[in-house]
Amino acid sequence: MKTIKALFFIFIVSCFLSAASAENIPAGKSKSNEPVKSGQKASSSPEAKKSPSGNFDVMLLIDSSGSMRKTDPRDYRKAAARLFISLMGTDDRVGVVSFGDTAKTLIPPTQNTVKNRQRLFDAVNKISSKEFSTHIQDGVKKGYEEIKASTAAGKVLILMSDGKLTLGSKEKEDAAHAELSRLLPELPKSGIKLYSVAFTEMSDAKLLESMARETGGFFKLASTDKDLHVIFTSIFEKIKSPDTVPLEDNTFGIDKDIQEVILVISKKPGTSTVIVDPSNKKHTPAQYAKNMQWYGSKIFDMITIKEPAVGKWKVNLSTREGNKVFVITNLSLKSSFDKGFVNKGDKLKIDAWLEKDGGPLKEKDVLDQITFFAEITGPDGKTGRLNLTDSGDGKYVGELSAGVTGDYTLKIAAEGKTFKREKNFQFKAVEHLAGQKASATRPATKKPPVQGKISWADVLVQFGIINLALLGVVAVVYIARKIKQKSKTKVKKKRK
Repeated sequence: MKTIKALFFIFIVSCFLSAASAENIPAGKSKSNEPVKSGQKASSSPEAKKSPSGNFDVMLLIDSSGSMRKTDPRDYRKAAARLFISLMGTDDRVGVVSFGDTAKTLIPPTQNTVKNRQRLFDAVNKISSKEFSTHIQDGVKKGYEEIKASTAAGKVLILMSDGKLTLGSKEKEDAAHAELSRLLPELPKSGIKLYSVAFTEMSDAKLLESMARETGGFFKLASTDKDLHVIFTSIFEKIKSPDTVPLEDNTFGIDKDIQEVILVISKKPGTSTVIVDPSNKKHTPAQYAKNMQWYGSKIFDMITIKEPAVGKWKVNLSTREGNKVFVITNLSLKSSFDKGFVNKGDKLKIDAWLEKDGGPLKEKDVLDQITFFAEITGPDGKTGRLNLTDSGDGKYVGELSAGVTGDYTLKIAAEGKTFKREKNFQFKAVEHLAGQKASATRPATKKPPVQGKISWADVLVQFGIINLALLGVVAVVYIARKIKQKSKTKVKKKRK
């Protein structure tokens, strides 16, 4: 009877163990090894909270592989990085990482003050073009480690590479892709977005784009070295969302609410930019007003004007590509749109409102004199316009859609009789892949079994194996007992 009870107990235990092992989780635990509370639903990894406007921590991750000698012989990427640093605010922190054979922090996140600006420039100037391999994953890991614990309102990695993840052997490259696959989901958990720049057609644009998509970032392809400062300017726009005023026919208007102007002007090598103020006075890199600062390179100029004169200004240009007029103003345009990628065909909700001295402008008599609208330019270069309508709370709203895949530019504008404000956004429309995340790993990896679904065929097989083993143990014990009982009987007979 005792033997039968033991076998029944073994049967119950083996059934429990088989079911638990089929789910591949410890008994009494959830898949995350945390106790499951009653009524609790399984949840996915938390997404990073949307960062409010404020200070940013940005790490520049720049390729130092030897191929850069051919793709960027004039070191335009260094000039573009210095431009980006100059555009960021003094409340922001910037750091620089160089990656090639290894990843090195050239300067950790450093307050972007005027005093520290030269230290940041010196770090950028240390970027080389001498290393043999391209350890992209090490560059991302190093940048992540520098800012993961930061409490900044926004955290961004800007990755630029002209090549592929090349490490000399397939085994090393597979391991690097696997490491990237493990690392990328950690970025949004820490509130970090990755912005990637594929430099020339030689780069692995597919990989760099998937990395940006997976972290909620932004991707751009720079076809030539002269495009780099335009790309970095657009990334600055994406991160900080500054107000701009339109540059039309080489002229722009300044109103009384504008406190500062920052001009980024593209030019052909060998040419010189000339600025003409409302009094018709000319300003050049060799001679400009005391309220101006002029930073120049071979392919662009950055001019900062504090307390600019009200009226029409003019810029004598040799090229219009990438020209921007950023303004710091008491009357600013705001929008919540911040997408880097959208699904083709999805409706995009557009909103806009004006803020003055830190609060939304709601005076109806003022707003009635202002037109709010959005313009979207698609991959084919065609532009459509949508007038935004008053939602009743000082905000103006509308809906647009991206009908085809490709790169889009969205302009949101507010225009009145005495002023103009704009915000420019760039995003990419992609095919909708329902339930599928962009992956930075190579395909053809074996999928693990689906968690949480019991395969009863597997349960029965495991049940049989466990029971055979346990029955074998019971049989051995049973036989041992019989032998022991026989030996005791023989001893008793001899004694008699």
